[in-house]
Amino acid sequence: MNNKRLQEYEIEQERKERLEHRDVLLSIASLIKTDEGQKLFKYLFKNLEVSQVPPQGLEGNQLHEYLGFLRAGNTIYKLACEAASETSASILAKLERERYDDLYEQHRIANELEPNDNR
Repeated sequence: MNNKRLQEYEIEQERKERLEHRDVLLSIASLIKTDEGQKLFKYLFKNLEVSQVPPQGLEGNQLHEYLGFLRAGNTIYKLACEAASETSASILAKLERERYDDLYEQHRIANELEPNDNR
């Protein structure tokens, strides 16, 4: 008898988790359609370093902690992709372009090169 009640309880918990996950995806999908939502997710993707890899040379606890940090960003990105894949991908693509432009500008300044508008 206890086994059956425990099994029913576990089934109910799983159902609640699925509903909660669905509701979160619906909320993200609704939010990411707005300008404010896109700004929020861009900020999260940028500051949680989505699509980045650990710097070379990290070892031990530092590497472990950094991977945990990256995992948080990856989880948020996966939720956003599950809710609105095209918008999430677009936000990340624009962010990557900004990172590239920033690296290019740093290189240009460091090497005293003239601006090149033909990139």
